[in-house]
Amino acid sequence: MINMKKCNYVVGVLGIVIAGMIMQAAAAFPMEFTTNGPGPGFWPFALGGALFICAAILLGYTVINGTELASQEVKLTGPANKRVYQMMGIVVCFTILISLIGFYAAAIVTIPAVMYLVDYREKKGIALTTMGTVVFIYLVFGMLLKTQLPKPFFM
Repeated sequence: MINMKKCNYVVGVLGIVIAGMIMQAAAAFPMEFTTNGPGPGFWPFALGGALFICAAILLGYTVINGTELASQEVKLTGPANKRVYQMMGIVVCFTILISLIGFYAAAIVTIPAVMYLVDYREKKGIALTTMGTVVFIYLVFGMLLKTQLPKPFFM
């Protein structure tokens, strides 16, 4: 039997590890404030810090309420969890695709996959949402903020 206490410990430790990796990667970029605002590493580092705090709070909560949480059973194989696992797979594929084919191409593949997963089937709506989102990201991050998003490994 898997209980909530065990799950909380796993999620808390993974959260801290992932937060550390995010903060370490973000630290490679400038974080200081300039006349244009914070450097490109600031917000990813801040998000990593927020994840670290949330994971630490979860671990603390679990330590305090461990007895109660140990009695709560968690069903990881239930049908309601299927979409969660599928979404996790899509996110993993997206992160791999970013380094293989670049951010924009990966987004063009991932956005329709997520929309299909949440049962949106209108092809015109999927196409317009995908193109609109990618164009918006390009205009805001590429043109306005002059942020270079990941390119394919062969470029």
